[in-house]
Amino acid sequence: MGALTRSRSFPSLLDRLTNDDPVLLSLNNLKGEIEATESSLVKLSGALKDNPENPSVQIEDERRNLQLKLNVLRAKYTTLADSVDSKQDIRDCVKRDLEWLLNANRFFLDDEQEQYPEAVCSVLNYGTPDLTGKTVSGLNLVQLERQLYQTIVNFEPRIIQKTLSVSVVADPVKTKHNIFVFEIEGELCAKPSPVHLHLRTEFELENCQVAVYDMN
Repeated sequence: MGALTRSRSFPSLLDRLTNDDPVLLSLNNLKGEIEATESSLVKLSGALKDNPENPSVQIEDERRNLQLKLNVLRAKYTTLADSVDSKQDIRDCVKRDLEWLLNANRFFLDDEQEQYPEAVCSVLNYGTPDLTGKTVSGLNLVQLERQLYQTIVNFEPRIIQKTLSVSVVADPVKTKHNIFVFEIEGELCAKPSPVHLHLRTEFELENCQVAVYDMN
């Protein structure tokens, strides 16, 4: 039981990736790769935005491949990060990883997931649906709540599933700016006792950017 608890304290994608020689990859090198990939992704997204009526299939494929590469790089960084001891360090680590998760766009579209059920929980599907350009009033918030809950269950096992709660928060001021707010709450696996997690998340639909705030 002790080994199980300890293993669940490690970063969330540890058991989902294979890295034959992680010692040779330093955190600084990975940070550089992440930043370079993020920069390339921003440029491609800009090119798609400039020509929304006739998007290039090649550019869209390249964007999806870059997003997948970025997801894997971030996951590798997470697995190489030092283990954490204090409750706040654990919360900060999970908050950071959730921010990455919620800012990533998953590879499969909703109508493709039934064709590849085994891939739904793999790193290929790491992230959330692409909501760029949508409006809060046009979203099915109940369905989105369920999707976000399942995404966190699939990719953040440090949150004890039976304690996890994902709920949309009514915020008229944010809604006017096309931002919807939801809260994530649950207990994190830790020794000697679980650590409470309470996060406020603001999803800006204009550019699909997600900000996560610690509410503890």
